Amino acid sequence: MKQFPILRIETSDFRSFVDFWSRLYSYPSENLYKDIIYKEQFNEADLQQLFTWKNGMELSQLKQNSLDNKIKSKLNLINTLKSSNEVNIVNFRESFNNVSAVWKIFLLHIIKPNRYPIYDQHVHRAYNFICELDYYTISNTISGKEKEQFYFGTYLEFVDGLTGYNLKNVDEAFFAFGQFLRTNGNAVIFE
Repeated sequence: MKQFPILRIETSDFRSFVDFWSRLYSYPSENLYKDIIYKEQFNEADLQQLFTWKNGMELSQLKQNSLDNKIKSKLNLINTLKSSNEVNIVNFRESFNNVSAVWKIFLLHIIKPNRYPIYDQHVHRAYNFICELDYYTISNTISGKEKEQFYFGTYLEFVDGLTGYNLKNVDEAFFAFGQFLRTNGNAVIFE
């Protein structure tokens, strides 16, 4: 007899949430990320590949100029931060104040991937849903200032409270769940 799958909503603990949703994670060219992220020092080609991975496609000329002039030009600082034990967030934000919020946070992540999670609209949406906040209006249209306030003022505190979790798996779970929440079908499921 044929089997006909359906989705069923079941609440669970955070570990089960991460295990389930991280298995549904899919992102193009994941090898670009995995091959480079844990290098002790980056070169310009590494930064190029990581930011291309984050962008999900080749960079536009505007983004390429931003990467070249605002990030690659500070390769020595990036490698100094990468080799240090801690990153002074205030100094980091000042050093990269002219970089967009998502790229600044991603740069912080690639400097210390086991300490600072990735941020994007999907992560933000998933967090808001879990915390019973408005998740419908989370999109790329929120301002850079709002993104940074959320990340540095709220999300890092949440992540700091997680012990015993692989941060990449948490990133993947939040990304996959946030993408799911963006689809039209989620409204029917969560009514």
